[in-house]
Amino acid sequence: MKKTTRCPARLSVLHADTPLKSDLYDLPLSSPALALRLTSRVFPDGTNALAAIWCREGRSDEACLFDLYRIAASFREKCEAAGIPKERVPLSVEDLRLIGNDLSVLDELSKIGVLSVIPFWRGENALGGAWDTEKGLTDFGRAAIARCLALGLIPDVSHASRQSTDGILSLCERAGKVAIASHVGFDGLCPHGRNLTDRDAFRIANLGGLVGITFHAPHLSPTGRASVADVTRHLLHGFARFPDAIALGADFDGTDELPEGLPSSDALPSLAAALSSAGLSDRAIDAIFFRNAERFFALAGLSTRF
Repeated sequence: MKKTTRCPARLSVLHADTPLKSDLYDLPLSSPALALRLTSRVFPDGTNALAAIWCREGRSDEACLFDLYRIAASFREKCEAAGIPKERVPLSVEDLRLIGNDLSVLDELSKIGVLSVIPFWRGENALGGAWDTEKGLTDFGRAAIARCLALGLIPDVSHASRQSTDGILSLCERAGKVAIASHVGFDGLCPHGRNLTDRDAFRIANLGGLVGITFHAPHLSPTGRASVADVTRHLLHGFARFPDAIALGADFDGTDELPEGLPSSDALPSLAAALSSAGLSDRAIDAIFFRNAERFFALAGLSTRF
């Protein structure tokens, strides 16, 4: 077995709730209380992330939309203060219930720099059903996804039901547009409604999209607890099947149930070492850590480093 301490010089993650956590606790982006370290020396060539803003439970749709605009503006200010270009941290919206029944809100989201949208979080909204339901897309949901595709907003099936996932991917396939699953595990390794089947992962890969492996422990192991080995297992499973589509999903700052040994992005050299010990080449590890994501987002119109 090859062993190495080499870690890629840069990092890209497909999902981090850092904007919301930094807002809730009034934290600068350099705070050690944040799991995603956007200014860390561990990755001297930079860290990139899809920065998610979650539609919080207990808040009305209108309040969530107000929160989104405010948090997005605050996060942009913090990035500017830290010298982080906005291209490195494109925005994602988690739970589109905040659009109510108004498709024009999607146009506004596109204007403020939102790149991807997660239509659901839990339960049902006007667009359809999340992972804990058996509901598919509603007529309004199909119209919303079609509008997203026209605007260049990338659908993210991470919290969608099997039925909604099928509906979203079918619309993308007919339109020739990409979709992603930003923070999931593989259902074949850890059966869970939040995890992706190999069949749907192949559909995403065939569209040119990405599958980001989550670090949320209950989605990595049936025991509900996880380690670096569990993350490695899911990454290897995907990389063996669609090597150009696998990336790090993480879910930093969005879960308190991270795998043992991965409390923050600064600990990711241990994951690189585990992948190397499992037989992956440095080039393959680079693909997982940043190259696949960078290539994808370059095609989406961002710079080659987000």
